[in-house]
Amino acid sequence: MTDGIEIRDAEVAFIEETFGGLDTAELTISREELGEYELQIDVEGTVPLNKFITAITSGGVKLDLSPFRTSSVEIREMTAEPKENDIEELTRNLAQTKRANMPPIPDDEGLKTPTDNAHYQRLVNNPDSQPAKYRRLIRNEGEIARPKLDRWAERQGFEPETGGSHNASLLMLERIGEIERLGRGDDQVITWTGE
Repeated sequence: MTDGIEIRDAEVAFIEETFGGLDTAELTISREELGEYELQIDVEGTVPLNKFITAITSGGVKLDLSPFRTSSVEIREMTAEPKENDIEELTRNLAQTKRANMPPIPDDEGLKTPTDNAHYQRLVNNPDSQPAKYRRLIRNEGEIARPKLDRWAERQGFEPETGGSHNASLLMLERIGEIERLGRGDDQVITWTGE
Protein backbone atom coordinates (compact mmCIF):
# COMPACT_ATOMS: atom_id res chain seq x y z
CA MET A 1 0.00 0.00 0.00
CA THR A 2 1.42 3.37 -1.00
CA ASP A 3 0.47 6.78 0.42
CA GLY A 4 2.64 8.84 -1.89
CA ILE A 5 4.85 8.67 -4.95
CA GLU A 6 7.97 10.77 -5.44
CA ILE A 7 9.37 10.92 -8.96
CA ARG A 8 13.05 11.88 -8.77
CA ASP A 9 15.80 12.42 -11.33
CA ALA A 10 17.08 8.85 -11.37
CA GLU A 11 14.44 6.91 -9.41
CA VAL A 12 10.87 6.63 -8.25
CA ALA A 13 10.07 6.28 -4.54
CA PHE A 14 6.86 4.71 -3.24
CA ILE A 15 6.24 5.99 0.27
CA GLU A 16 4.03 4.39 2.92
CA GLU A 17 3.23 5.90 6.28
CA THR A 18 3.83 3.53 9.19
CA PHE A 19 3.01 3.66 12.89
CA GLY A 20 -0.01 5.86 12.28
CA GLY A 21 1.98 8.42 10.29
CA LEU A 22 4.84 8.71 12.78
CA ASP A 23 7.30 7.12 10.38
CA THR A 24 7.56 6.23 6.70
CA ALA A 25 8.78 3.26 4.72
CA GLU A 26 10.12 3.80 1.23
CA LEU A 27 10.59 1.50 -1.76
CA THR A 28 12.98 3.06 -4.27
CA ILE A 29 13.20 1.84 -7.85
CA SER A 30 15.82 3.13 -10.27
CA ARG A 31 14.86 4.12 -13.81
CA GLU A 32 16.66 1.03 -15.15
CA GLU A 33 14.49 -1.27 -12.98
CA LEU A 34 11.08 0.25 -13.81
CA GLY A 35 10.28 -2.50 -16.34
CA GLU A 36 10.63 -5.12 -13.62
CA TYR A 37 7.71 -3.78 -11.55
CA GLU A 38 4.02 -3.32 -12.04
CA LEU A 39 1.80 -0.69 -10.47
CA GLN A 40 -1.84 -1.12 -9.58
CA ILE A 41 -3.80 2.04 -8.78
CA ASP A 42 -7.38 2.06 -7.52
CA VAL A 43 -8.34 5.58 -6.45
CA GLU A 44 -11.78 7.05 -5.92
CA GLY A 45 -12.90 10.55 -5.08
CA THR A 46 -11.80 14.01 -6.02
CA VAL A 47 -9.30 16.34 -4.36
CA PRO A 48 -7.89 19.74 -5.27
CA LEU A 49 -4.88 19.31 -7.53
CA ASN A 50 -2.63 21.13 -5.07
CA LYS A 51 -3.44 18.43 -2.46
CA PHE A 52 -2.46 15.69 -4.95
CA ILE A 53 0.68 17.31 -6.42
CA THR A 54 2.45 18.51 -3.30
CA ALA A 55 5.78 19.56 -4.82
CA ILE A 56 7.27 20.26 -8.23
CA THR A 57 10.99 20.86 -8.20
CA SER A 58 13.85 20.60 -10.65
CA GLY A 59 14.60 17.25 -8.99
CA GLY A 60 11.14 15.75 -9.42
CA VAL A 61 7.49 15.65 -8.42
CA LYS A 62 5.73 14.49 -5.24
CA LEU A 63 2.23 13.00 -5.44
CA ASP A 64 0.12 12.48 -2.29
CA LEU A 65 -2.66 9.88 -2.60
CA SER A 66 -3.86 10.05 1.00
CA PRO A 67 -6.43 12.87 0.52
CA PHE A 68 -8.56 10.68 -1.78
CA ARG A 69 -11.66 9.11 -0.24
CA THR A 70 -10.33 5.65 -1.05
CA SER A 71 -7.01 4.79 -2.53
CA SER A 72 -5.14 1.59 -3.01
CA VAL A 73 -1.79 1.77 -4.75
CA GLU A 74 0.33 -1.34 -4.89
CA ILE A 75 3.75 -1.74 -6.44
CA ARG A 76 5.08 -5.26 -6.93
CA GLU A 77 7.62 -7.13 -8.95
CA MET A 78 6.37 -8.31 -12.32
CA THR A 79 5.46 -11.95 -12.55
CA ALA A 80 6.13 -14.13 -15.56
CA GLU A 81 2.38 -14.33 -16.25
CA PRO A 82 0.20 -11.26 -15.80
CA LYS A 83 -2.52 -11.74 -13.20
CA GLU A 84 -6.13 -11.54 -14.31
CA ASN A 85 -7.61 -8.55 -12.55
CA ASP A 86 -11.36 -8.20 -12.57
CA ILE A 87 -11.37 -5.60 -9.80
CA GLU A 88 -10.34 -2.61 -11.93
CA GLU A 89 -13.30 -3.14 -14.25
CA LEU A 90 -15.70 -3.24 -11.30
CA THR A 91 -14.35 0.03 -9.95
CA ARG A 92 -14.60 1.69 -13.36
CA ASN A 93 -18.14 0.34 -13.72
CA LEU A 94 -19.10 1.72 -10.29
CA ALA A 95 -17.67 5.14 -11.09
CA GLN A 96 -19.83 5.38 -14.20
CA THR A 97 -23.07 4.90 -12.26
CA LYS A 98 -24.13 7.84 -10.17
CA ARG A 99 -26.93 7.69 -7.63
CA ALA A 100 -29.26 9.57 -10.01
CA ASN A 101 -29.08 6.64 -12.45
CA MET A 102 -30.22 4.16 -9.82
CA PRO A 103 -33.81 3.15 -9.09
CA PRO A 104 -35.34 4.74 -5.99
CA ILE A 105 -34.32 3.18 -2.68
CA PRO A 106 -37.19 0.96 -1.48
CA ASP A 107 -38.97 1.62 1.79
CA ASP A 108 -37.43 0.07 4.88
CA GLU A 109 -40.05 -2.66 5.26
CA GLY A 110 -38.58 -5.99 6.26
CA LEU A 111 -35.77 -4.58 8.39
CA LYS A 112 -35.50 -6.48 11.64
CA THR A 113 -32.65 -5.10 13.73
CA PRO A 114 -31.07 -1.81 14.79
CA THR A 115 -28.08 -2.78 12.61
CA ASP A 116 -30.39 -3.09 9.60
CA ASN A 117 -31.83 0.33 10.34
CA ALA A 118 -28.38 1.91 10.77
CA HIS A 119 -27.16 0.53 7.43
CA TYR A 120 -30.40 1.60 5.75
CA GLN A 121 -29.91 5.16 7.01
CA ARG A 122 -26.33 5.14 5.66
CA LEU A 123 -27.70 3.97 2.30
CA VAL A 124 -30.31 6.73 2.19
CA ASN A 125 -28.15 9.57 3.52
CA ASN A 126 -24.75 8.96 1.93
CA PRO A 127 -24.26 7.97 -1.73
CA ASP A 128 -20.64 7.05 -0.95
CA SER A 129 -21.42 4.80 2.02
CA GLN A 130 -20.57 1.12 1.97
CA PRO A 131 -24.16 -0.08 1.41
CA ALA A 132 -24.69 2.52 -1.34
CA LYS A 133 -21.55 1.42 -3.18
CA TYR A 134 -22.50 -2.25 -2.83
CA ARG A 135 -25.98 -1.48 -4.14
CA ARG A 136 -24.64 0.30 -7.24
CA LEU A 137 -22.02 -2.34 -7.94
CA ILE A 138 -24.38 -5.32 -7.65
CA ARG A 139 -26.97 -3.57 -9.77
CA ASN A 140 -24.36 -2.79 -12.45
CA GLU A 141 -23.13 -6.36 -12.50
CA GLY A 142 -26.56 -8.01 -12.30
CA GLU A 143 -24.88 -11.00 -10.73
CA ILE A 144 -21.54 -11.29 -8.96
CA ALA A 145 -19.66 -14.13 -7.27
CA ARG A 146 -18.98 -13.53 -3.59
CA PRO A 147 -15.15 -13.89 -3.88
CA LYS A 148 -15.10 -11.23 -6.60
CA LEU A 149 -17.24 -8.86 -4.49
CA ASP A 150 -15.00 -9.48 -1.47
CA ARG A 151 -11.81 -8.70 -3.44
CA TRP A 152 -13.37 -5.51 -4.78
CA ALA A 153 -14.62 -4.48 -1.30
CA GLU A 154 -11.14 -4.95 0.14
CA ARG A 155 -9.65 -2.74 -2.58
CA GLN A 156 -12.23 -0.08 -1.67
CA GLY A 157 -10.94 -0.07 1.91
CA PHE A 158 -13.66 -2.22 3.44
CA GLU A 159 -12.95 -5.34 5.51
CA PRO A 160 -14.83 -8.32 4.08
CA GLU A 161 -12.93 -10.86 6.17
CA THR A 162 -13.31 -9.25 9.59
CA GLY A 163 -15.74 -6.37 9.22
CA GLY A 164 -19.29 -7.10 10.33
CA SER A 165 -20.38 -4.09 8.28
CA HIS A 166 -19.68 -6.02 5.07
CA ASN A 167 -22.24 -8.73 5.79
CA ALA A 168 -24.61 -6.28 7.47
CA SER A 169 -24.73 -4.16 4.30
CA LEU A 170 -25.51 -7.22 2.19
CA LEU A 171 -28.11 -8.49 4.65
CA MET A 172 -29.88 -5.11 4.70
CA LEU A 173 -29.96 -5.00 0.87
CA GLU A 174 -31.37 -8.51 0.90
CA ARG A 175 -34.07 -7.61 3.44
CA ILE A 176 -35.30 -4.61 1.45
CA GLY A 177 -35.63 -6.91 -1.57
CA GLU A 178 -32.85 -5.60 -3.80
CA ILE A 179 -30.48 -8.56 -3.80
CA GLU A 180 -30.64 -12.30 -3.41
CA ARG A 181 -27.78 -14.43 -2.13
CA LEU A 182 -27.61 -18.03 -3.25
CA GLY A 183 -25.09 -20.51 -1.91
CA ARG A 184 -22.55 -20.22 0.87
CA GLY A 185 -18.96 -19.10 1.26
CA ASP A 186 -16.93 -18.89 -1.94
CA ASP A 187 -19.75 -20.54 -3.88
CA GLN A 188 -22.20 -17.75 -3.06
CA VAL A 189 -23.62 -15.72 -5.94
CA ILE A 190 -25.28 -12.36 -5.32
CA THR A 191 -27.98 -11.32 -7.77
CA TRP A 192 -29.67 -7.95 -8.24
CA THR A 193 -33.45 -8.31 -7.82
CA GLY A 194 -34.33 -4.65 -7.22
CA GLU A 195 -36.17 -3.94 -10.46
